[in-house]
Amino acid sequence: MKPLIGILANLATIDSGVFNGLERVHLPNAYVHAVEKAGGVPVVIPVNTNKENIKYQIAAMDGILISGGEDVNPIVYKEEPSRELGYVHPVIDEFDIEAIKIALELKKPILGICRGLQILNVALGGSLYQDLKYIKGSYIKHSQEAKTYTGTHYINIKESSILYNIIKEKTLVNSYHHQSIKTLGSNLKVIAYSSDGVIEAIQKENEKFVVGVQWHPELMVDHDTGMLNLFKEFIVNCV
Repeated sequence: MKPLIGILANLATIDSGVFNGLERVHLPNAYVHAVEKAGGVPVVIPVNTNKENIKYQIAAMDGILISGGEDVNPIVYKEEPSRELGYVHPVIDEFDIEAIKIALELKKPILGICRGLQILNVALGGSLYQDLKYIKGSYIKHSQEAKTYTGTHYINIKESSILYNIIKEKTLVNSYHHQSIKTLGSNLKVIAYSSDGVIEAIQKENEKFVVGVQWHPELMVDHDTGMLNLFKEFIVNCV
């Protein structure tokens, strides 16, 4: 049996036509493609606020993929918004955090991507830099202007980590973020950095597979064996 992978969706507002102003379930198809290519069965889980329903949804899955999206509301980690903060959607934050907590309680493997890494960190009590300008010494362009599958800056992966055997010690990644982890959440450890000190990957200690990455491997799986192997390792741990 192939494992069911629940992909946490986002919300987007329809901006034209007769349904202008209505929210829709939103998820780039690249996440679906990556899960399928790695051997899993993708199941899109829509944003909702019914905790009982969320528990049923997460319990039915073999693993959870937290997708990217908008900025996390800093109110969640008890900070006021800075001028550089982008669009936030508190309902999505609430859904993601509830889903993460349930997934952890049920010992489900988790892969968080970009915002997925950030909200995983926040759900476990951590905080974020609301913009990279607040990180002393950060100089790399972390919001690239290149093909989405193109790696544009290097990351350095720690040897004692899940990622080290999956990818390699140093690799190129794509990059689409202006925020990053500031304080780590409970029982999380950093497993990869960029050269300017930005946290690029984390894992939860004493768990089978709870990993967050700051880049977008789902956009690279057709062009980079290491990124496909990351999804394959996630899927293997969901069996």
